[in-house]
Amino acid sequence: MANRRALSIPFLLALLSVPSLPATAAEPASDWPCQQILVPALSPAQIWAGDPIGGKEGAWRDVAGLEPVLRQAVDGSVDVEAAEEAIDRYAGSLGPDRNAVLTILFAGVFDTLNRQRSEAISAIQRYTRQQRAMLDRIGEELTRMQSLPPRSPEAESLAREISWQRRVLDERRRYQSALCDQPVRMEQRVGRLARAIGAHLD
Repeated sequence: MANRRALSIPFLLALLSVPSLPATAAEPASDWPCQQILVPALSPAQIWAGDPIGGKEGAWRDVAGLEPVLRQAVDGSVDVEAAEEAIDRYAGSLGPDRNAVLTILFAGVFDTLNRQRSEAISAIQRYTRQQRAMLDRIGEELTRMQSLPPRSPEAESLAREISWQRRVLDERRRYQSALCDQPVRMEQRVGRLARAIGAHLD
């Protein structure tokens, strides 16, 4: 009995030390672990004061010289300041159709970044489901551990498996903040680009 108690206590402590998902993500209906409120999709009306962009998302393909500016604007590896400067230069080169062209530019920027943001949100939700599945599996294995003979080969093998799963869980959890920041950074970027483009509208 003493041996069984000695075996069970460390594993119960291990269970308690497994990093848990935030309370909001622990609810069965929620796959969102981030502190930020989940907004599945952005609305252009919240950040854009120009003409409506509906139906213009792919029109940039028909405007000569616009694609390089758009690519730079939506590339997260490009500093937003550099993207703003590229927008300023491009806007300064436009003629009487400037408003129409800039509206098309913003439509492409918004469509691309909103899509990338939605993909980032989906990745976070998949991550949460995977984390929860790992936690459930560890819990099941800990329960099974209690029914095994103390220090048996099967118990020791299961203990090693649980220890490995906990390390994987810990390692994955370190990336949660970075994952949660991605939609925020994209939202901030599209807002800044909207202002940069809108500043050149008549």
